[in-house]
Amino acid sequence: MFDVRELAAVLAALLFRSEEIAPSGNDTARHYFKSVEMSGAEPRAVKEIQRLSARLLRAHRSK
Repeated sequence: MFDVRELAAVLAALLFRSEEIAPSGNDTARHYFKSVEMSGAEPRAVKEIQRLSARLLRAHRSK
């Protein structure tokens, strides 16, 4: 799926999202979703981001 550096970048971005962007609400996140051509997606809540990060780590470790 991802190599170690790619996964680290994704997990760091998710952590940044949950710590720095999510507290200010979804309006801030929508700008970034639009930037990556995903404007129709609904931003995830902090708990959902944490679960996603854990899933990605588990998938990587089980390879």
